Amino acid sequence: MDPQDDPRFLRGIQEFNERLFFECHETLEAIWLEEHGEDRKFYQGIIQIAAAYFKLEQGVPAGALKLWRMGLEKLLPYRPAHLGIGVDALVEAVSADLAALEGAQQRGAVAAVEPPTIHFIC
Repeated sequence: MDPQDDPRFLRGIQEFNERLFFECHETLEAIWLEEHGEDRKFYQGIIQIAAAYFKLEQGVPAGALKLWRMGLEKLLPYRPAHLGIGVDALVEAVSADLAALEGAQQRGAVAAVEPPTIHFIC
C-alpha cells in the first residue's frame, strides 16, 4: 500500500490540521514504528513538529523550539514535496513560527504563533 493510501497517514494529517497535535503524534508514530525505509525520517519530522506545537500549547516553549529544529532538519531532504505533502510550504511556515518564538523569547515577550495547515498537492 502506498503511504498516501494508508488511512492512518490521512488521519494523522487531518489531526494536525485540526490542531490535535498529540493525537497526530500518536497516529503517525504507529506508522513510523513500522517504517524502516526512506520515509522513516519524513514521518519523524512531522511527528516532531506536531509534538512541538503540543509543547507550546502546554507552555513549554523551549521544548517547542528544540522539537521544531529537529523536525525541520528531518523534513528538509524531502523538499519540495513528498508523499503528496507540500513540504516546502510546511517548512516555511514552521520556520516562521520558530523565528517568531525565538525573537519573542529574546525580548521576554510572548509570541503569537499560528500553526500551519499541511496541504496535499497534486
